[in-house]
Amino acid sequence: MNRIIFSTAVVLLCLQACTKPEDNGGGALSLGIPRLRVSNIADAQFITVTADEAWTLDIDWGGAGPWGELSVSSGMRSKKGITFSWTKNAGSGERSAVFTLNGKTRTVSQTFVQEGTPSTPVQPDIPTTLQPDIPGGWLELPALDRSDCCFFTHSMTQGTYKGRNYSFYLDPKARIALWVAYPLNKALIGNGSRSEEWALDPKVPEQYQSVVYGGYKSGGYDRGHQLPSADRLGDGINETTFYGTNITPQLSHFNQRIWASLEGMVRSWSSQFDTLYVVTGTDVAGATLTAYDNYYKEITVPTGYYKVLLGYKRNGTVGITNTTGGYTGIAFYFEHRNDYPNSKETIFQQSMTIGAIENKLGMDFFVNLPAVAGPPFAAKAESTFDPWWKN
Repeated sequence: MNRIIFSTAVVLLCLQACTKPEDNGGGALSLGIPRLRVSNIADAQFITVTADEAWTLDIDWGGAGPWGELSVSSGMRSKKGITFSWTKNAGSGERSAVFTLNGKTRTVSQTFVQEGTPSTPVQPDIPTTLQPDIPGGWLELPALDRSDCCFFTHSMTQGTYKGRNYSFYLDPKARIALWVAYPLNKALIGNGSRSEEWALDPKVPEQYQSVVYGGYKSGGYDRGHQLPSADRLGDGINETTFYGTNITPQLSHFNQRIWASLEGMVRSWSSQFDTLYVVTGTDVAGATLTAYDNYYKEITVPTGYYKVLLGYKRNGTVGITNTTGGYTGIAFYFEHRNDYPNSKETIFQQSMTIGAIENKLGMDFFVNLPAVAGPPFAAKAESTFDPWWKN
């Protein structure tokens, strides 16, 4: 009798364990869409169907008509690498599509949303023509020696400081600033956080600057700041670093690794000076590549980037500043490429004197320094490589 009961139990257990998933509706059925919300640009991604039965994949376009397509819409088992591509959303409103994965007895749905094309913020006072500013006698300014470029400056109030924020030299044809110049110290950096307030520069007509609320449209470029966001953290001030005139199309690894490391070093150095005068610039010599902004305007991709620094310490306790009237300088030049090792050693392999980078680029940096410090001190500060920077 015991044997009979045991055998019966084994049979029952076997029946339960050997039941196929599709027999009781418990089989695998799922849909994997990595990005369920995307920007307005045309793009594509791979999606995955997990199933152990026949399936079909349908899309409800919300009455707008098809604005995308699938490379595969049916199958018998799990399928990876299904390409889903979609067109640009030229409208201002977002649009959505409902994906429905149909199995034998069940369905799975997910909603995919594409944002609308950002509209230009209302700025009634934005000019329709280029109206350059008049430069001051600030130490950070290079020479304004190109008739095809325009000088502009932004001011700010930070604590007790009320004065210039940063200046830039706009190349209207390239639609980028050839350089951005600014003073830097702990007080000017301020306190706050990154605003992500991408906006038009209110001093420059839209057609001469990048509109990149949704990023660049081609090439996978980052929106690279010339004046870093982290160098201006004050409320209402950080937002100015997100103006289109301060942004250039930068290769991602370059922007996020070696260039970010140099930016951090510059901030660290600035805390040891009364003021560190910084020029961040682009080299467009021989440029052939372009990126596209949100309105599909062509934006020149620089062939190189540079930083030129002039530090001032009143009591002459930094490096050679005791013999140069309180001033010492250094410059860095990088070709615009992704393969730089991200190290301090690499950064200093790209360093040189101010005089050397002036010869390389055919530019005159810190043109007001001789009048402030005297020609002998200015010449020594620009021609000497101070070992202090490597400490």
